Amino acid sequence: MIPTTNQHAALHHARRMGRYDDLAGAPETWGEHIRAAILEFPWKPILQRVPGLCIIGLVFFAIFGPAYTPWLFAVYFILLHAMFVANNLRTIYGTFVAYTHSKAHSMTDWYAKYCRETGAIDGSDTTHDLPFDQIMHIIIIPNYKETMDTICETLDVLGSHRRAMTQYKICLAMEEAEKGSSEKAQELLKLYGDHFFEITYTIHPTGRPGEIRGKSSNVAWAARQMAMRGGPRHDHEIVTVMDCDTGFAEDYFSAASYHYAVASPEQRRIMMFAPTTVFDRNAKNVPSFVRITDMYWSIGVMSNLYPSSPVKIPCSAYSVSMELAISVGFWDTDPGSIGEDMHMYLKCFFSTGGRVIVKTIYSPASQCNIEGEGTGIVGYINGFAARYTQGKRHLWGTLDFGYSVRRSIFAFVSPETENAVYLKNAGVTKYGKEDAPASAINLPLMLTLAHRMFETHLLMGQFLSLVIFSAVFVPSGNSVFLPLSEFIWSFVSQMPVPSVVIFALNVGFWTRAVCVPLNVFAWYYYEKYHQWVGFDRWNLQDRSEGMPGRRVDSAADLSYIPEGVLPGYDQPKVQYLGLRPQLASPRIYPWALFDWIATPLSGVFFFVGPQYHAQLSHLFTDRLDYKVAAKPTLNRPAGPPPPYSETSVPVAFNDVLVETSAAHPSIAANPASLAAASHTQPQPYDETRIHMASSAAASASASPVGMHALMSPATPASSNTNMLVPSHLKSGASAASHLLHLHPHAHAHAHHHRLDELEVKSLASSRGDEGYFDETDDASTASLTPSSRPVSAIFV
Repeated sequence: MIPTTNQHAALHHARRMGRYDDLAGAPETWGEHIRAAILEFPWKPILQRVPGLCIIGLVFFAIFGPAYTPWLFAVYFILLHAMFVANNLRTIYGTFVAYTHSKAHSMTDWYAKYCRETGAIDGSDTTHDLPFDQIMHIIIIPNYKETMDTICETLDVLGSHRRAMTQYKICLAMEEAEKGSSEKAQELLKLYGDHFFEITYTIHPTGRPGEIRGKSSNVAWAARQMAMRGGPRHDHEIVTVMDCDTGFAEDYFSAASYHYAVASPEQRRIMMFAPTTVFDRNAKNVPSFVRITDMYWSIGVMSNLYPSSPVKIPCSAYSVSMELAISVGFWDTDPGSIGEDMHMYLKCFFSTGGRVIVKTIYSPASQCNIEGEGTGIVGYINGFAARYTQGKRHLWGTLDFGYSVRRSIFAFVSPETENAVYLKNAGVTKYGKEDAPASAINLPLMLTLAHRMFETHLLMGQFLSLVIFSAVFVPSGNSVFLPLSEFIWSFVSQMPVPSVVIFALNVGFWTRAVCVPLNVFAWYYYEKYHQWVGFDRWNLQDRSEGMPGRRVDSAADLSYIPEGVLPGYDQPKVQYLGLRPQLASPRIYPWALFDWIATPLSGVFFFVGPQYHAQLSHLFTDRLDYKVAAKPTLNRPAGPPPPYSETSVPVAFNDVLVETSAAHPSIAANPASLAAASHTQPQPYDETRIHMASSAAASASASPVGMHALMSPATPASSNTNMLVPSHLKSGASAASHLLHLHPHAHAHAHHHRLDELEVKSLASSRGDEGYFDETDDASTASLTPSSRPVSAIFV
């Protein structure tokens, strides 16, 4: 019997929702039966244990492989070395690109570049479909038992940005498990209410079914809350996730706004932004082995973020369009998502059919090295232990290896159940430029992803293990332990070592010998990159702002003239960066070069060791007891710095800042009523709040506003719905947290209830063994239809 159209639709919906019970008795071909069996197979627990089984198998393979499967051993040994060489070459290129592009990035006026490319008069010109000034940055800062100094410094840095009061929504993602977290958040709201467009907080409840404690579950909760607050329109929102001790310069957000604004509406729905990283804060206070490990961590990030890379995996701090986050069901919260940065990328990758667009931002996330508690030798040893624990948590993300294999299988077997975001022309910009793969996941792209996943989770552990085991167990001319090797070999085999194995060992030896000088190039460019992003660009900013700053000769070695360099200027002109984080660790030469000598041992201590620990543990469990890493101690002055003032904006920006007119007396007379709502935890809105917001907005003066107002072009469906309050009332009312983005329309109210339903459901996995949770697709599809979007009531 041939299924009808309605039956086809029902089967398709059941498979997308993972409700395979609904397929019972449905007319299917043998192909459908086989496909259903593949989808229902318990891939997750099996793939979880594959890396650990590979470790056990590798030990036996290294001992007995040279004697009993010499050709297989030789081929695999040479293959690992070929991948090692490829990794080294890509690392050199990545560090070179990071160094040169970070300079050009610092000197690029992203706002002027936007106006030049779009033809807009200024950032509020609505002739462009998404004006620069309308983009809202939702910055989620997850924290758990962090000190007030650590959080305050991060907010100090963000608050020093020129657009913080017009385009930054700060969400302090607190944990219910932390005693006093609500009181801490309310105190921070009081301190920083005048520094941002909005600052609020969420409390992530403990004990939610299917969740594991950690960054991913906290971010998922906070992102849902912020989506509810934003109403049905999210095409102007970018969500940035950053650690509590991460420092961003202003040009990170400016560059993200530029790339987002000039993209087509289809592309914005699938966009992510990934910065490079640098550990330039407290590096001088940690052991050399810890310092070089984190430096290589940054180098690894650079090696996969060069602009032409088909796969760009973000690390630690990154941004994603709110529409994409909603479409894929936000962040996963199950044990497999503990490495939330890579996991979110993989989720977006497969949900978009491999078409997710990741823009590299060469304004790095400044981060702190992990520190051990105590001083002297005790602190040194504790620092080792803390970095090992952190390394184990990082390598616990090996669970993503199984996740990517599982999603890859589903992508080829049943692509209609995988793609959560269906787009037309996603691979072409509005200017007709090819910018992303135009088709679904293809084989070359999948092979590239598989290669990167193997590099991240398996390559170094297997590479070093085979090199060490072969040196100990296989006698050859290059063996350091020749007498011991001959003794062990006599028990393994009575035959001499096969010639093909000797050949492979010699090839491996000379390959590693060649890679040592190759690494020098990567070290060289990393040192220059570290100096530029950590120090030189900040010194040049001080000079351009009229403050004392030393001359930076290293900034003049560009082989090209990037945007922003003014004729006759004795130094390249760096755009405004904001406040630099307090701690700084310059690299002192020549002593800093000795750090690189510790590379082999640090790789064993903090990568191979944690990798084996994590992957062998996965044979028994997928849950990790999350521990908070120690942060450096700060000596901040009491209280936050004053918010950024428009009077200090450089001349180049004065022409786009427009003062708002005075507030209506009825609002100005009672700022306390607005302030009372600004220091409370966000809750889903009810009808009473909505009608109160409508009344308050109606009493406001309909006076013109400048770049601070996030206004949309008037349409028959949206006219007469823009309700604005002048931004200078923020000094008396903070951010008016609960009166932001309220909707007097019944449709918007229904949207809040819809998101509220999603909030209370467990998101065990985007593609778990029980089925694919994608109810957010229906919500996002309904709410993101342009014709059905009422314009939000926005209070600035």
